[in-house]
Amino acid sequence: MLETIPSTMSKTAGRASPHKGRPGRNPAAILKSENGDVNYFSTVVFIFIAVLLMAFILDLFSIISTKQELDHCADQMVKQIQLSGGINGETDQLFHFLCSQIEGAENISYSIDASYKSPTPSGMSRAIQLGTPFYITITGRAKLGGFWNFNLVNITVVSRGAGVSEHYWK
Repeated sequence: MLETIPSTMSKTAGRASPHKGRPGRNPAAILKSENGDVNYFSTVVFIFIAVLLMAFILDLFSIISTKQELDHCADQMVKQIQLSGGINGETDQLFHFLCSQIEGAENISYSIDASYKSPTPSGMSRAIQLGTPFYITITGRAKLGGFWNFNLVNITVVSRGAGVSEHYWK
């Protein structure tokens, strides 16, 4: 005996539906989806994160370059103070010139820790006697902020140098 089954199957019955198991338009469902599909949203998010990471790395290199420039400034200041035997107008002129060459930092200042000779010789604002050690600290503010200079993070960059006065004061 042959029985006929009523035909209730559609044309696509037996074929896998391309939309079966896929989330709808709900953004939360798209993000939670574990399908191997690559959609436009995940691609845009990936590219955005990659661009932000590149901007951060480039900014980090500029801060490293600023640190190297401040180190060079500290070395030059140490040489100037060693040879002149203290701080005078030439020391300040050298510092202002070196600061004008540094692009990545602002509010650059210096301080010197030393034993000063008194009375101060003429032409010197502070004198350091022969063989007396001194320590210089140069500080500046650098900004880490990515493209368009958002200035998200302020970083204090510090360079230090040490030297011994090579000038004898009578």
